[in-house]
Amino acid sequence: MANRNKPLSEEAYRWKEAGVALSRHVDWRNWPQSKQVEYMFSFGSPHALYEALGVDSALAQLYAACVVDRTSAEKGNILGALRALATKRTGLLHRPELAPNVGALASRYARRVREVADWKPKSSNVFRQLASLVRHLFDRYGNAPDWLIESWMRPTLVEDGVSLPDLTLHLGQGHSLRSFSRLPVPISKRLEHGMREAPAGCTFREALRYAQLAARDALAWWGVVMESRLGRAALVDDAFWLSVVDFFVASPMVDPRHFGPVCDWIHQKRSVGIGPEPAQPGFTLKGRSMASVLAQTEQWHHSQARARRQSGGANQAGNSRWAGLPVDNFLAGPVRIEQLTTAAQLQDEGNAQRNCVATYLQSCLAGRCGIFSLTVDGTRGLTIEVTANRTVVQVRGKYNRWMTPQEHVWIIQWLNQARLVLSKHVGVAWE
Repeated sequence: MANRNKPLSEEAYRWKEAGVALSRHVDWRNWPQSKQVEYMFSFGSPHALYEALGVDSALAQLYAACVVDRTSAEKGNILGALRALATKRTGLLHRPELAPNVGALASRYARRVREVADWKPKSSNVFRQLASLVRHLFDRYGNAPDWLIESWMRPTLVEDGVSLPDLTLHLGQGHSLRSFSRLPVPISKRLEHGMREAPAGCTFREALRYAQLAARDALAWWGVVMESRLGRAALVDDAFWLSVVDFFVASPMVDPRHFGPVCDWIHQKRSVGIGPEPAQPGFTLKGRSMASVLAQTEQWHHSQARARRQSGGANQAGNSRWAGLPVDNFLAGPVRIEQLTTAAQLQDEGNAQRNCVATYLQSCLAGRCGIFSLTVDGTRGLTIEVTANRTVVQVRGKYNRWMTPQEHVWIIQWLNQARLVLSKHVGVAWE
């Protein structure tokens, strides 16, 4: 023990530093993948590897996802998985953004139903290769939903408390979805059928909403629901919010565009309170007519606008400001898309656009979303909501209209420039 703590001599220290410097210049990127894997596992600590290869290198990211904080048994299984994968002509091990996904796959490799040796990548796209490999390794009967297999390609592998890799293995073994032990809400046999039929590209929540609406013969409302608070909020108080869907579906000749604003009004009524009345957590739509609900929603919007005009932004909320999401603004000639970062700006936007965007103040302050305003020659055109995971989930004009085809072109240009994703539920008024 005494020798272990003894300071290094000057000569020994120089040799150690020379070894570190040499390892930094090792051109491991030109090695075969199998040798890279062995090299990665040769380091005794994350610090040593990061010192040698740099924290941002592809191998360092793979090391963080596959080796750090793993037990010896887990490391053995993961090493076997990466060795097997290294024999294939794939770029999966070279993509830092996919390191957590490869780590999730490798950590579950012991539960595979087929061998990597029998897998042949049919695409040069690494994301498609990953999806193909997941189905090959873990889907025994080939009937796991496409949306679940494709979820492995996304940065987030846990949605609404559900581990999507674990759910994949559960279904891949032939078990029912409703028997999965960690579901956020109970799933009936009918809902399971609907979730299995949900389109590719869905998140877990979108697949669940798809099934819930299919059970109500109301799939035409799917896009409208997913664009509203109901579609984006956590799966809490589901029974109540589905009663709101039932309320709309049962009302003849109601414009679906009212669904989002009504959900905002209900949220305010249940969670915050309207005017002098306190919050009413037990509020329901039972015994109410669609006409009265729409009238009260419209009245609330008008009262919000009137209060903003009268206060002139001089209240405490009006002085609130925040840093905003790390998303670039957009400028193309007369067209500007700029993030709103003060309560006064939110109030002005809502007042001009006749919407309830001011109610998103707390979400903006907490960094859960960002609100952007599209203007043309200084005239407001669209109000845009971007979530913290860089997805555009709402795009609405004055009186909650959908964007026009020309506005859609500008939005797409901004998405490409700012590296954002447009939710498939955002509507465009093509006619």
